[in-house]
Amino acid sequence: MRAKHGLIPVSFFEKLIRLLFPAKCMVCNTVLMEDARSYLCNTCKTDLERYGGGFRKSDGLSYIDGIFAAFRYHGGIETAIQAFKYKNHPRLSETISMLLCEELEKHGGVPEADYIIPVPMHPGKKRRRGYNQSELIAGHLGEYLNMEVRTDIIRKIRHTRPQSRLKRLDRLRNLKGAFSAVPGTNVEGKDIILVDDVLTTGTTMNTCAKILREKGAAHIYGIVVAIAEK
Repeated sequence: MRAKHGLIPVSFFEKLIRLLFPAKCMVCNTVLMEDARSYLCNTCKTDLERYGGGFRKSDGLSYIDGIFAAFRYHGGIETAIQAFKYKNHPRLSETISMLLCEELEKHGGVPEADYIIPVPMHPGKKRRRGYNQSELIAGHLGEYLNMEVRTDIIRKIRHTRPQSRLKRLDRLRNLKGAFSAVPGTNVEGKDIILVDDVLTTGTTMNTCAKILREKGAAHIYGIVVAIAEK
């Protein structure tokens, strides 16, 4: 694993844009310095509630060997992720990914793996939003780890209701047949890291991991920016 994750320096052109449209903290909206490399002020960064610890096994994620979460999903990180996903701010992906990489580094890094796979989004939803937030995070993580990111292994083939609003059995019914392996997929003996923005119930990530297991994946780990605990 690479030792450091660096944000790209702000270009001269970007600085000119910021004279008209100042960069703001993604949590509190404080105007940042024109050469700020991240969309986060120091105060808000300090106040984020870290989840703590490295990869751990979870009883609810039977197909995943270990899950890592950087933060607890409330307060500042919830505000940032909501803006990233629902307010058309894909550029926040770099700052959010930087925070994730910093926490990974603090807690021993990442197991060796062959591929990083973002949890897929239905094509129709991706067209409406303009991007898959998990795919953007996975892209930055792949650069950090110097690891191949694959978006051609698992696909989402039908729309589903939000998992957080459903009871356990309804979650399973909701996701039945929602994901599938792309025809011709070969992950036999491969070690894989699944990436998502938030782990709420865990059913979505576990369903994707089950598909990979059925295709012969050897080890599967999960990485999320935040975990929502109930």
